[in-house]
Amino acid sequence: MSAAFDGSGYRRRVLAALRARTPVDTADPFLIADLDPRREHTDSEVAAQLARVVAFLQRERNSAKYAALATELVRRRGEWEAPLLDGDLRIRLQARVLDARRSGDVERLAKLDGYLVTLRDRFGGIPASRIAGLRRLATAAGVSDPEFDARLAREKVLPDGDRGRVAPLAPEVRSQIRQRLEDLRVLRGGDLVGTASLWDFLGVAPDAGPERIRAAWESVAAGNARRPHDREKTLTADLLAMVRSRLIESDPAPYTAGLSADVADELRPAVEEHVVLDGELTAVAYEGLVRAALAAGRGLGTEQVKSVIIGIARDLGAAVSTGGAVDYVLCPGCGRPEPVGGSTTCRYCDTQLYTDCPACGSLTEAAAVTCRRCGYSLRQVKAAGDALTVVRQALEDGRPRAARDGLSRVRAALAAAGPAAGNSAAQAADELDSLVRAALAATEAGWRALAEERVTLRPDAAVERARWLVARAADVPGPDGRLPAEVLGELTAEQAVIRRRVEAARALPSDQQEAALVAVLATAADSQDALAALAALPLQPPTDLTSVLADDTVLLRWRPSASAGPVSYRVERVVVDPASGQVGRRALGTTGATELADSGAPAWRTVRHEVTALSGERQSRPVSTAPLIAVRDIADLRAEATPTGVRLTWRPSGPADTVTIERTVDPESTVTTPPRRARVTGSSFLDPDVLPGVGYHYRAFVEYVDVDGNAARTAGAQAEFGVVTRPRPVTDLLAGAEHDQIALRWTARTGAQVRVYAVAVPVDAAAGAAGVIGVSGAIGVSGVSGVPGVGPAIAGVGSGPLALLGPEGTEVPLAGLLPPLRLVGASRHGQLRDAAVQRDHGASELIYVPVTIVGDLGIIGRSVRHRLAAPLVGPPAAPAPPMSPIDHSSGRAVSPPIGRAPLPAVSPGTQPVVIDVTPTPTPTATAPAPPVPMQAPVPSPATALIEPRRSAPSGVPGIPHPAEPLMASGRVDADLAGVAPATGAYRVPAGPPTAGAAGPATVGMPGPPTAGMPGPATVGMPGPETLGMPGPPTAGMPGPPTVGMPGPATADMPVTEISGAGGAAGPHPARPGAAPAEWRSDVPAGAAATSLPSPPTGQVVMPDLSGLASVSYTVAKAGWRRRTLRVQVRSTGPVPRLVLVARPGEEPPTTPAEGQVLAELQAASDAGSWTMEVTLEGAQLPWGIRLLPVVTPDGPALWVDHPEDVQLVIR
Repeated sequence: MSAAFDGSGYRRRVLAALRARTPVDTADPFLIADLDPRREHTDSEVAAQLARVVAFLQRERNSAKYAALATELVRRRGEWEAPLLDGDLRIRLQARVLDARRSGDVERLAKLDGYLVTLRDRFGGIPASRIAGLRRLATAAGVSDPEFDARLAREKVLPDGDRGRVAPLAPEVRSQIRQRLEDLRVLRGGDLVGTASLWDFLGVAPDAGPERIRAAWESVAAGNARRPHDREKTLTADLLAMVRSRLIESDPAPYTAGLSADVADELRPAVEEHVVLDGELTAVAYEGLVRAALAAGRGLGTEQVKSVIIGIARDLGAAVSTGGAVDYVLCPGCGRPEPVGGSTTCRYCDTQLYTDCPACGSLTEAAAVTCRRCGYSLRQVKAAGDALTVVRQALEDGRPRAARDGLSRVRAALAAAGPAAGNSAAQAADELDSLVRAALAATEAGWRALAEERVTLRPDAAVERARWLVARAADVPGPDGRLPAEVLGELTAEQAVIRRRVEAARALPSDQQEAALVAVLATAADSQDALAALAALPLQPPTDLTSVLADDTVLLRWRPSASAGPVSYRVERVVVDPASGQVGRRALGTTGATELADSGAPAWRTVRHEVTALSGERQSRPVSTAPLIAVRDIADLRAEATPTGVRLTWRPSGPADTVTIERTVDPESTVTTPPRRARVTGSSFLDPDVLPGVGYHYRAFVEYVDVDGNAARTAGAQAEFGVVTRPRPVTDLLAGAEHDQIALRWTARTGAQVRVYAVAVPVDAAAGAAGVIGVSGAIGVSGVSGVPGVGPAIAGVGSGPLALLGPEGTEVPLAGLLPPLRLVGASRHGQLRDAAVQRDHGASELIYVPVTIVGDLGIIGRSVRHRLAAPLVGPPAAPAPPMSPIDHSSGRAVSPPIGRAPLPAVSPGTQPVVIDVTPTPTPTATAPAPPVPMQAPVPSPATALIEPRRSAPSGVPGIPHPAEPLMASGRVDADLAGVAPATGAYRVPAGPPTAGAAGPATVGMPGPPTAGMPGPATVGMPGPETLGMPGPPTAGMPGPPTVGMPGPATADMPVTEISGAGGAAGPHPARPGAAPAEWRSDVPAGAAATSLPSPPTGQVVMPDLSGLASVSYTVAKAGWRRRTLRVQVRSTGPVPRLVLVARPGEEPPTTPAEGQVLAELQAASDAGSWTMEVTLEGAQLPWGIRLLPVVTPDGPALWVDHPEDVQLVIR
């Protein structure tokens, strides 16, 4: 069966036919499934065709014409799909559908044949002008165009006006033919039926074809040749010569027209008489003329005679009153017409007016030459029917060879009759031929079976086979040439000998009878007498019956019966209901082996089994096993870790749902605890009392009472589980500058993922080191510390942005790590690069905090501080040689990592990061930077992120200053406006203006730090103070407090790198108007943080990033074939143009250059949601995809929340 599905053909063949029926009929599933019931289909072919049909119907539910029909068929899918999927039911349904279709075809074609008969009787053929209307009537009756064309091809089509143009034969020729026919009628005793015309003489219809006419002529000529020489033979020979010359060698139309002319000549005087006397042709006169013309036997039918009479009246210009429509049937005996629908016998001679057509079986006029229904010769069809009857009788008598010989005579009769035999006769001949072939094949198979039965010593079966051959194939000899009757006599004699042997065995003593009967069965295995005698003897039972329960199955074994002969064993299960005490039995089957496995014994019920030996009709006494309980042990025991402990799950063992759990500690563990036991119900158990790093052994079993009343337990199932030790925090984080990035390194541990967070610490140039903020390391730690990783003196420790994270080793939820913390990235390899570092006038510090990931929690590690070098203003100078990363805890240089580590993907729930994607410009020599006026404000590190750079032009055209971010540059070229990496937010919009452009800034009083999760903390201030210049803008991320800078700054501020073990005692960068200061705290490590005095600072307004637009998206495969990639995009505000980038493999791209753009979403000015769909037809998966924004200088800023990388891989 072809895999292609023809939808147009299905609509034409199936849906159009079903739509014409009301209501929808599903009685023919083969029609709905578009399967041919005449063919044999395999289950796979049927399933594939049904899948294609259902898929097509699902699509057609959206069509305009067949939507309702397709919906109804899908709704009633089970009515027509289930019978086709069942092989046995499909075979039975196939036969029923074929019978129904044949019956429907017969009814539809019978209606069409009625139409053709009516036109043929009236016009002598089918007028061409009536074909179109006749085709419409046939279509309405359900007849297809091919069937209509096949029926029409058997008819004579009369062109319009053809009868008027055909000239009849000359009157003298017609008179000669009529005279010969009348003479033959006299010789045949007044046979009007066979001598009315040459057509009746041949026994064919006037519209018969040339081949049919020639075949009929040859048949009559052959019959006449066998007649003795007499007058009838001479007249017949003359008529055959006229047939040859007028109907075969010439056009028969003039002769047919001559018949009408003869009738018109005979009726014209009578019609003129009625017209002259009555002025019209009355109804009574009209019917009288019709009856007279029919009684004359001129070879015309009722409709043709009426047409002749009406034509004569039309020529005379007279009106005709026809009255009611009356049809007539001619008596085959006297030739008088009788009204149709009246008596079935002639009222003049009592002859039967109707007979059954041998071809179609319908009732037709006995005087008709051809059947009105099928149009074939009744005479020749009757001869073919007689031959078919002879063949059927031979088959019924069991003589297939005689039937085969009779079929040759049937073929000859059908060939002589030609199409006159009809389809029914031809089909009957074909059916009989099939029956004869089947009978001969069955006879041949019977002879082979008889020979096999004699070889295998089965005399009774051989006798029955010989009797069947005598009854069904008495005239077919066997391979040795003998007939079945002779072979049956021989077998009957052999059977008599076997009966005498059985009688002799019965006369022996009882202990010898079984051996003697077995000896008889050795030579006559199916001897019913021997088997009956053996059945009367007792049968020995099986011995040593045992039952063992293994793998939820009761295994039975026994020793065979000691009796001779073939023995089988019947096994029954006996279950006693404990509540009612009733005994239930169930037969498990019969086997010839000596063992049986019962896997269906009811769980936890007391069962026993009985085994009975069987041999023919004999059976032994049953043997029973000892009762046992059908124990069901638990299975599939699994242990898995949960946030609250270890969860055990298993598959229940049946009604006994109480399970005992035993827990022991692994002997190799450092912890020793006594064994524990718990009894639980259900299929799961939670063990909350577990320790990290300890291995546990779990055993689950079911306790029960055995049949003897003793306590017992099942073998149970075991599982081992080791609780994962919480990973240690990172304590050796290193940070160092490398070009425009910060390299971070630490000692990687197997399987541990580490995230690094950063926060900026802006330093007031006047306050010096006194303005630094708190560092997470220990709660309340400040001042100079000799502990590695702790920075310089800390002011206001309790107000630091990381003070609430807790000490080193504290567990915090990842969802609580919110801004001002900035996620640098995540890695399992011990290295990262911070590409989001921003530089500006002055110096500032970054605090990096490592967090080890454990599920949804993080373990705080030891933080490290890193000081940024001051940037240059004006054209960029030649870049300094790259610096080695500096370990601020030890002061030693480490080797920089090779290449740049890939930017990590942001996990769901993680805040985005600001990333600078500015390309590194080519170094060029530049002039020294011009001094900055004293009145010019000194931008903080956040200025580059908030507003465009106002420095001197870059040394390289088209490329921003190295200290400028790409998004903040006012001259980004369209080709350089790339797509931002996977992590981070994009161009941050300009924040609000800084407070205090010229004047005092109000500073609050000291206060305690805010409680709760990490976030912005307030900084206590001593009192108001007037600043000499406006305060700097806030840092790049919102949250940390800032320190005002009271004096002007210069552009060439010196910078000194931090070194030394402690980091706090080392030199600090010089700040104008202030000297380095040292802060110490008397609060011991681990104590609660308190607010300490801090230098005065200007009140600075922090930029609010809470209103920044965000974009999130989901990726899924859609469509009924899952061949469409669907991306759902949602935005909370304006978005730039978004592109969907893909590349082969399982690594999602981070830039458009790494893949190919599949689709794009145009920029939008409002929030909303959109759907992007990409077809996957022909795609070579897997793909890694990612949705990336196209950043432009004037585009909106936004966050992009990417799914996990595993969700961005399309397979």
